[in-house]
Amino acid sequence: MFIRTRPLVVIAIALAASSTQSHAQSGVGSANLLRNGSFEGGLLYWHNVAADSHALVKPGRVGSAALRITSGSVMSAPWIAAPGKDYTVSFWVRGDDAGTVHVQMPPSARETAHNAGRLWTQEATQSADFDAQWRRVHFTWKADVPANGFWPQPHYMIQIESKTPIELDGVTVTEGNGGTKDYIARADVEVLSECTNLPGFAGAKANAFDRGQQAVIAGRFHNPTPAPQQFTATWRLIDYEGSDPVSEAITEEIRLSPGETVTREKRFSLDHAGCVLARVSASRGEAILDKSDFPVTSLPYPKSATKPDFRERFGGSFAGGQECIEKFQRIGFGWTRWYPESKWHNFQPEGPNSFVWHDETYAIAQSHGVSQHVVLYGWPKWISDENGHPLPRDMRWGKDDARWADLSVETAWDRYVKATVEHFRGKSVIFEIANEPEFDRWDDYQTEYVKFTMRTARLIRQADPQAKIMVNNVYAIPSGLNGKLLETPDGLRDIDVISWHDYHSGWLTDGRSLQQMRNRLDAAGGAHVEIWFNEGWAFTNTAVDEPPACTGLTSAESTNQQMACVAELTANGQKKTILFHTSYEDHGMSFWDYSGPGTCLWDWYDNPLPLVAAWNVLNHHIGLSDEVGFVRPVGANLCIFQDLRNHRGVIVAYADRDASADVALKLPADVGQWIAEDIMGNAKPANEQIILPKSGRPTILYTSEKTPAAALLKPFAPLDRRHQSFVQSTADGATVWRLPAVWRGEANGNTAGNPLKIDGAPIWRLDRLFPTEADYVNNYAPMIWGNEQWNASDRTQAGHPSAKIADGNLDFGTMGPWGGDQNFAKIPVLTFIAPADGVYRFQANVSAKPWEGGAEEIKFVVRKKDLQRAVPVASIDLPREGKQIPLDVEIELRQGHEAVLFPEMQHQHNNALQLFIRDLRVTRQGL
Repeated sequence: MFIRTRPLVVIAIALAASSTQSHAQSGVGSANLLRNGSFEGGLLYWHNVAADSHALVKPGRVGSAALRITSGSVMSAPWIAAPGKDYTVSFWVRGDDAGTVHVQMPPSARETAHNAGRLWTQEATQSADFDAQWRRVHFTWKADVPANGFWPQPHYMIQIESKTPIELDGVTVTEGNGGTKDYIARADVEVLSECTNLPGFAGAKANAFDRGQQAVIAGRFHNPTPAPQQFTATWRLIDYEGSDPVSEAITEEIRLSPGETVTREKRFSLDHAGCVLARVSASRGEAILDKSDFPVTSLPYPKSATKPDFRERFGGSFAGGQECIEKFQRIGFGWTRWYPESKWHNFQPEGPNSFVWHDETYAIAQSHGVSQHVVLYGWPKWISDENGHPLPRDMRWGKDDARWADLSVETAWDRYVKATVEHFRGKSVIFEIANEPEFDRWDDYQTEYVKFTMRTARLIRQADPQAKIMVNNVYAIPSGLNGKLLETPDGLRDIDVISWHDYHSGWLTDGRSLQQMRNRLDAAGGAHVEIWFNEGWAFTNTAVDEPPACTGLTSAESTNQQMACVAELTANGQKKTILFHTSYEDHGMSFWDYSGPGTCLWDWYDNPLPLVAAWNVLNHHIGLSDEVGFVRPVGANLCIFQDLRNHRGVIVAYADRDASADVALKLPADVGQWIAEDIMGNAKPANEQIILPKSGRPTILYTSEKTPAAALLKPFAPLDRRHQSFVQSTADGATVWRLPAVWRGEANGNTAGNPLKIDGAPIWRLDRLFPTEADYVNNYAPMIWGNEQWNASDRTQAGHPSAKIADGNLDFGTMGPWGGDQNFAKIPVLTFIAPADGVYRFQANVSAKPWEGGAEEIKFVVRKKDLQRAVPVASIDLPREGKQIPLDVEIELRQGHEAVLFPEMQHQHNNALQLFIRDLRVTRQGL
């Protein structure tokens, strides 16, 4: 609820009201930053509206309509502010009787707003009184909330509420603190776009058409000026990225009298599948007066599974019931979590002798093709202390108590576990032992956690040898807590799956990180243990053309990055990807959503995001699949699967994450007729090559002959960038050495593969400097390979010093001394070994990203090293904010002598950082 007590601050009311709308600016500032403040033609760009409490009524104070609110609040779409500036909201208000209107200006990301005390607090609220006559009121705030990762741009919203019915009109937001005497229009003609025949949100409809259905697109045009307006209205469908038309344009000449609002409708066949933007614009000549985008979605592959398939890879959670399950079924999701709530206290709320199984709810999901989690852990009040000790009261045994291994001893927990496993025998479920145990005080009882987990897994396996058993942790595998489980002999023996959680926008992580997780499990005897992701991620923004509410990514950018990331992680061994809350029964909002869609796949207008169609496409092609290969030609990434649903090989292809240009990918001609399909489900034949857009939009490739995945992998495998030479010749005959695109060791635990050689001669080496006296050549020693990165063989801390090579760029993990040992700095070194006498020019961009400590600058040094000493040559200072600093230095080297490059951490006590070397090139000139 918004606010329930009247705050102390009351803003003065502008009693004088003009009956004539003003198009010119009449207060401080230069423009109205808000969209649709006149409420002409619809409620687009306003949120938290409901049919039973919000309605457009006539006449309005500005134009023909006003917004009437009988209960609740209304929130504007985000608008853009300059940090530190004052902003004033002004609007007309009246009520059936006298009352008070409450107003706030929170940041557009909910958690940011709440943490800053700018939302749902009396201190952040300003108020004004009203009566039955229209009155103009003004409220001013400063845009001074610091940006953060979920709120990187200074976008704010206006929230308005009254305990009694009110009407609003003419809402204006301007820079400054003077307010406006009347409404200020954004343009000579204000435009709203809307689809008037949406299927509805309820159930499987999900406001998504089937492909080929017709959408009716309304253009609503308002003239806010005192003069007639003549213009050309244009309707057109644009692709979800907002760049390419996917329909013919329809135009109409319109003339509006002062204050007039008209609606015109045009029909479009949704032959282009997925999410499209219905763009309506008003123009005069070449000038666009105003435009509005409304997302419309058709599903290319609607699904209707009626029984679950445990092999399905993708799913999500939600707060709702059967209607949400019906949406999942239509999209093709095969998994959910938290439907129903399944913790111990949900199954045994009253005591040890009764169970509440929620069988009807489980049956709903299973009958719609959705498998489920049974999260066993919980806190029944009759046996546990919620948020207290993590163990039930009859199981608080010491670390070395023999009962942990004795299954003949039976506790309340044991009886519950055995009864639950027996009840769900034969159903498509997985048993999850605890949810995010790091947050349930288990870190205070790590040994007990390991023994509790191993005991529970044994109980489950004993009750049902075919049961699937999961342990869970937050962030990358393993967490520190589950690291103890991995270190324990046979700790993973009865575990089938380990899952992880994280929350991001865009990319979650990459294939290399997933392989690191895999390596940790394999080394701990868990080669049989699958990796799942089963909560989090997915922060995104609406596809309606309003400023982003949270994160810095548009809806299209989120879609491209998430789909490419899912494909890459799946190709590298992540068996399932299951999101956090993706929908609500009536589409309310939880605090987890942060703002706007948040983790949901539908926005706060109930419109499907482009992610809905993208997940439908991904479910169709790789939702039931075997991973076959991951190949990275220069600039491109190919995730190759055997599609078990459609009985063919399939490739999900996309450009590199930091691509500066589109990438051309040549297709082998001898595997069949290629089909290229975009992530929205639009397919067409492809011949010699395809273009992978720098935007990261994935392309799905397969053949009309249903060529198997192994045959698709074969011609691409030799093109992987690990085969690319790191030595080049220039047009003027100079030789250029770069870092390799891929630099992996030959085996874990040794230096094989370091140094890197060309024609048998070493060129690059990754060293560790220890002790930290950099002058002494004997202090430089080669790193060893392990867990997908280069590390020191001893004297390490938090995995550092470390070095990773990705696409020819170097990422160092480094730390200064910790505690009193001056020499215990963790310093990685890049070494270049001169293949011949010459003058070598080193050019690169270097940056630092601290993650511990307060160092303002980090020194990056270059030294010249021979058989006797390493002497300084050059250094640069790196600011802590990650800005790239150019390195450009020439060094005269004899054959076999070395140039060493590293961060100087010897004096950076209790500081830790990542250091990046980008675009390194070494050019040789003769002596």
